[in-house]
Amino acid sequence: MNTFSLPRSLLIVSLLLLLSACNDAAITQVAAPAPHVVVEIIKEIDIVPEMAFIGRTEATEDVSLRAQVEGVLLKRHFTGGDDVEAGDLLFEIDATPYNTEVNQQKASLKHAQSAYKIAKNRWQRGQKLINTGAISELDIDELTASMNQTESDVAIKQAYLDNALLNLSYTKIMAPISGRISRSKVSTGDLITANNLELATLVQLDPIWVNFQIPEKTLTKARKEFTDGLTVDTDDLTATINLSDTLDYPHTGKIDFIDNRIDQSTGTLAIRAIFINPKASLLPGQYTKLSLAMPHEEKIVVISQSAVQEEQQGRFVLVVNEENKIEKRMVKLGARYDVRWEVINGLKLGEKIVVEGLQKVRVGIVVETTEQTETPFASKNEK
Repeated sequence: MNTFSLPRSLLIVSLLLLLSACNDAAITQVAAPAPHVVVEIIKEIDIVPEMAFIGRTEATEDVSLRAQVEGVLLKRHFTGGDDVEAGDLLFEIDATPYNTEVNQQKASLKHAQSAYKIAKNRWQRGQKLINTGAISELDIDELTASMNQTESDVAIKQAYLDNALLNLSYTKIMAPISGRISRSKVSTGDLITANNLELATLVQLDPIWVNFQIPEKTLTKARKEFTDGLTVDTDDLTATINLSDTLDYPHTGKIDFIDNRIDQSTGTLAIRAIFINPKASLLPGQYTKLSLAMPHEEKIVVISQSAVQEEQQGRFVLVVNEENKIEKRMVKLGARYDVRWEVINGLKLGEKIVVEGLQKVRVGIVVETTEQTETPFASKNEK
């Protein structure tokens, strides 16, 4: 009987090929896991509407101190930057010539009073003699005219004295209001002229104004809401300001002035709010961010800013549909509230949008989702 035998090396190769075929048959195709994303469910929130503006502070009283009489400045009674009280002495001008004028007018008034006294006594005696015929009516008329003339002289001299005393009082320049005074613009020994050079400025810091402007378009929109049944009293509006991105001013303010016309050059309406300023934290001329809170709440739809992407056609978000597939959705956004956007249209309540893991997904693929448990940096306006 003949037998057929394979070479040893060929037998080994055949066995290896057979084992390899068995292994390939045993391996099954395993699909890649679906990417995982964090989603936010679209819902409404209650919010207190706010309008933000850039404001600038202004002193409620801003006084330019000027001399009302001429003279040499003898003394300055303050240091620039001091807080002064109404009635405090600030500047003192040499009063010597004004004292001299007062003394002269006092003497002149005394002389006029003496002449009036003599004229009055003569007139009184004449009144007693007229019935006896010892004095004529013409003499009485002259006595009456003399008395009236001297009486007028007394009034004139009194006015001169009052004016001299007033000028003397002007040599002491007092603080007309309580506030903070600037540095002096004159030095001791300077010749001060009346109503010419500004000596210093004095501002009242408490309370303080914040001026801002509202655009005409915003005003028109607000008026439309009012005509739709919403009524707002300016006393119900609350104003807040920020000193910086991280520092809020602790006191709220109220609207105390609304202009009566639109500025044609800027298309804005000037408005002013007033704030208490007990610690002088605000100074005139300071820029601030002012927010005006409405007295009523609104329901709006907001989404996290992290979900919003932008392309040439506009802003869009990635929506996870009922089949857990990714869809692209164009959205129209409104006001921004901290790190969230108001949604005007493009999304429905209950829909899911991707807020984390955007780089992992593309339109059409299936994803696994986890709902966002909290919203960081939630707006302070949300209720």
